[in-house]
Amino acid sequence: MIQFKDIDLKFDNKQIFSCFNAEVEQGKSICFSGVSGRGKSTLLKIIMGYITPEGGSVYINGEELKADNISKIRDSIVWIPQNINLPVNNGSELIKLMSIDQNRKAIIDNLIKLGLSEDILDKSFDKISGGQKQRIIIAICLGIDKPIIIMDEPTSSLDDNSIILLIDMVKGLRGKTIVSASHNAEWINSSDKVIKL
Repeated sequence: MIQFKDIDLKFDNKQIFSCFNAEVEQGKSICFSGVSGRGKSTLLKIIMGYITPEGGSVYINGEELKADNISKIRDSIVWIPQNINLPVNNGSELIKLMSIDQNRKAIIDNLIKLGLSEDILDKSFDKISGGQKQRIIIAICLGIDKPIIIMDEPTSSLDDNSIILLIDMVKGLRGKTIVSASHNAEWINSSDKVIKL
């Protein structure tokens, strides 16, 4: 499904990766773990085509990621970044911005699984906690039916109970390939495969 082949990457003359190789099987979850600055989020951005490595290739469904096919490949991916600054006031506006009103039932089901109620979609992001905002965004993004899910530090603003709810919900996503980066031991241990950087 996703293959990193001989990836080389430097930042400010510091070698981040040298001949890095890894493979993510279809329908499995993999988590990149390790201390800050080791390239966890960078690997996710490489999959998305936001960062181009100096050497090596990334293959998605057997197709090498290149400038001329990145839009097509991104169409098969849900990207949930760590830092989310949005040009909207609440969850309902985000659903409209993403033009996914038809997915509202799945989104509401996800909210409930994450311990939230439907009415939170209309509450201002300024009036709710960081953890609630993160769960709303995850619920909306996971309401989009795409085969690959990329999650950068999905538990960063969540309390212990919310982390458990998120893990349970993600484990119920049958057939999805999930690639994440995390420091959280509970999340890491829930993944099918862990690569420590």
